Amino acid sequence: MRRIDFTRTIIALPLLVISVPGWGSGVDGFALRNQHPFLHIYGLPPLQDAALGEYGKNDYGITFTVVNNAEVKDTEAESIRLDGETYFADFRLRRRVHERLEIGIDVPFVKHSNGVLDDPIFDWHDLWGMSNSKRDGPSNELNYRYFNNGSVEQQITSSSSGIGDVQLSAAVPFVAGGAEGSRHVTMRFSVKLPTGDSADLHGSGAADAALGLYAQDSGTLLGKDFAYLGFAGVLALGDGDVLTEMQHSAVPYGGVAATWHATEQFGITGQLQAQGAYIDSELDELGGSSIQLTVGGVYRLLRHGITFKFALVEDVISDATPDFAVHLAIHVSGGR
Repeated sequence: MRRIDFTRTIIALPLLVISVPGWGSGVDGFALRNQHPFLHIYGLPPLQDAALGEYGKNDYGITFTVVNNAEVKDTEAESIRLDGETYFADFRLRRRVHERLEIGIDVPFVKHSNGVLDDPIFDWHDLWGMSNSKRDGPSNELNYRYFNNGSVEQQITSSSSGIGDVQLSAAVPFVAGGAEGSRHVTMRFSVKLPTGDSADLHGSGAADAALGLYAQDSGTLLGKDFAYLGFAGVLALGDGDVLTEMQHSAVPYGGVAATWHATEQFGITGQLQAQGAYIDSELDELGGSSIQLTVGGVYRLLRHGITFKFALVEDVISDATPDFAVHLAIHVSGGR
């Protein structure tokens, strides 16, 4: 029953935005998705806008995300340990090739490592009175391990790096600007290709497909432009090489994002991203539905069409997301 309610909530998210009139600047969201060590390999698309780029011009960007994991959990039949850091560099390109069509490609690079952030994160949690119960073990080691019924189903203890699973995407606008040019409703479709090494948890070993509806609008808050976005979709999973017998065939996803434009150049963005369970497991750290919160700042060089972004990511209701992440991005729009 809980999963049904979760799915209905996700489906309703774009409708909250479509029903509210507004005007103003756009949403400067963070191109993030769930980067859990065992779950980032699936084809969940990163957060994207409903507004498409200018016809005949490129939108491209580079995102860097550092993910620190510290999770340990046991049941009678299952055991999981997630200790280490993973680094993601994603190269993204979008081009509006027709008034009714945008195409794109995302090329990720993945590195699993011992990491360096365990001690600073421990001190940060201690400063704010947050629990460090999961960080009592050795610092800065790599051990991504899952046991089931006494056997090792998946384990990574050595550093590795390589290309991840490439995503191809297309977007078709349904509504492109309201009375003030701020309202957008777009359908987005993506296919993830099995280009990453599944043995090193760089990819899943299968093709996945996602279809989602994105809607955004804007208004004012405290006299400043305030833009908001809602989206929902479903991800269809192929039969990959990682925990194949345990994965679900379809996963709902969705979320909301909003940007408050404090000045013409600087904005503050917050976003919530949710997804259903990927894996049939009693461990919440692997089989739970999840929501992750991202908060950060956006700075624009308006004359050059360049945007710089910085954000911190935290899990909200489930441990099926990374314990902590830092996200950096550079986005360039309007290039030929």
